[in-house]
Amino acid sequence: MQGMLSPYIDGRLSPLEREKIESHIEGCEACRWELESLEATVNLLQRVAMASPPRSFALAEVAPKRRPAAFGTLRVATAVAVLVLAFLFLGDALHLFEGGLIGERLAQQVTPMPGEVLDMGGAPPEGEGYAWPLRQLELALLGVVVVLGGATAILWQRRRRGGEKALKG
Repeated sequence: MQGMLSPYIDGRLSPLEREKIESHIEGCEACRWELESLEATVNLLQRVAMASPPRSFALAEVAPKRRPAAFGTLRVATAVAVLVLAFLFLGDALHLFEGGLIGERLAQQVTPMPGEVLDMGGAPPEGEGYAWPLRQLELALLGVVVVLGGATAILWQRRRRGGEKALKG
């Protein structure tokens, strides 16, 4: 019966339930005392002035944060470096840089004009063409790709963790 006293005071019981409570209270001193105590508490609470909260407890809509420009720039730089590296690997695999149009043009730039003396410091002997330092270019570019890709991955991970914290908070 004690669990039904609060709904009884609030008027949330059916007429049949109200009659049961009223007949029980007439014979039960403990429940009558509990009902009087609850009614006194309700009366006291009704006399207390309503206080306004100092601020709104409604959550304001948060504008999405803009991505830092560094993240977008790193992504583009990494993509460009990967494409150039892929071009160099493919060109090396297909021997594009050892002969053909590119090799002939470079060999013509190294060949001296008639009557001209050419400083051969570091240039290949005549007729061999120009040897591209492909391995060094590929390794250097691979290092650039690894550094840019690592920096991009770190920034992406930080952004992702920041987003999770914002969702949890």
